[in-house]
Amino acid sequence: MARFLKKRKDVYGAAPGSVIFLGRKKMEESKIKVFQYNEDSHTEFEVDSIQKSNVLLSSDSVTWINVYGLHDVELVNQIGTQFSISQLLLEDIVNTDHRPRLVVEHDYIACIVKAMVYTPSDKKVHSDQITCILGAHYIITFQERIAEYFEPVRHRIRTKAGKICSQNEDYLLYSLLDTLIDNSLETIEIIGEQIEQIDMEIMHAYPKTAHKIYSLKNEINYIRKQVRPLKEMIVQLQKSESRLIQPGTLDYLQDLHELVSQAIESVDMYHAMVTDQLHVYNTYVSNKSNEIMKFLTMFASLFIPLTFIVGIYGTNFEYVPEFEYKYSYFIMWGVMLLLTGGMLYYFKKKRWL
Repeated sequence: MARFLKKRKDVYGAAPGSVIFLGRKKMEESKIKVFQYNEDSHTEFEVDSIQKSNVLLSSDSVTWINVYGLHDVELVNQIGTQFSISQLLLEDIVNTDHRPRLVVEHDYIACIVKAMVYTPSDKKVHSDQITCILGAHYIITFQERIAEYFEPVRHRIRTKAGKICSQNEDYLLYSLLDTLIDNSLETIEIIGEQIEQIDMEIMHAYPKTAHKIYSLKNEINYIRKQVRPLKEMIVQLQKSESRLIQPGTLDYLQDLHELVSQAIESVDMYHAMVTDQLHVYNTYVSNKSNEIMKFLTMFASLFIPLTFIVGIYGTNFEYVPEFEYKYSYFIMWGVMLLLTGGMLYYFKKKRWL
C-alpha cells in the first residue's frame, strides 16, 4: 500500500459521511480501555461495549476513553451515536489517509493527528492516525493499534506527577498533543542524525551513498507531510474560543505552537540539507568521472603512436627471438592476464569500479 496516498477504491463515489475504513488493518479485534481520574484517585479498566463506558461519565472526574482499532466501523458508528459525533467526522476518523486537522463543534473539539515511529528493520518511518475528541468531562482517543504513544501521560496520572490530575479535560488534550509532537521531534532527530552522517560519505562517492540519500529524502518528505499541517491546527485551536478550552490552557497551547514550529523548522532544514547533499554527491561523482576519463584518455594517447607503428610493421621481422622459444605463446597470455589483473586492481584501488 502506498505511503503518501492510499488507495481510495472503496470510498470512490461514496456519499459524504459514509463511514468506510480506509487503510491497513493493524489489529484483529478492537478494544476499549477507560482511564478515569481526579485529584484524589484514578481507575483504569477495559469494557466490551461503548454503552458501558458512557454511563461512567461524571462531572467529578475526567474520563479518558481509548479506542484501539479503526477497522471496526460498527463500533465507530456506535460511538458516534452515543456521543452525538457528526457523520463527517466519523468518516475522517476511519480514513487513515486524512491530513491532520481540527474540527470545532458546539459540544466537542476533534483533533486528527499522526503519530510516527521509525523502524530500524526497514529503515522507514511509519505513522498511525490518532483522533482526540474533547467533550465535557471526557476525551475519546481513536488509535489504529495498541501503542505506547500516550504511556508517559498515563504514568503522570498514575503517579500524580505534575498538575494533570488537578486540571480539566482540556489540559489532558494538551498533554496528549504535546506527547505526539514530542514523538514527531524524536523521529525527526533519528532521521536527522542519519542525514548528518551522510556528509562523511559523500566525498568518497560510494555507490550505496546515492541510495541512502534518496531513501532519507523520501523519509523526510514523509515526515514533512505529517508535521506541516499541525501548525495550522494548533493556531485554529488557540483561536477557537470554545467553551471547552479554559483560559489557563491557552498558555500551554502556545507552548505547543512553539514545539510545532521547531519541528517544522527542523524538517525544512533537513529537507534542504539532504537536497544539497544530493547535488554535492552528483557534482562530486561527475568531477570524479571527468578525472577518470582524463587519465584514461592520456593513457590511451600514449599507445596511439605505438599502435600506429605496430599496425604498419607488425612483428614481421626476420629475427624475432620469441619465435624460436616454444613457451612464447603462453608467456604472452600470462603477460596479458597480469596486465589486465593489474589494471583492474589499480582501478579498484582508485575507486573507479
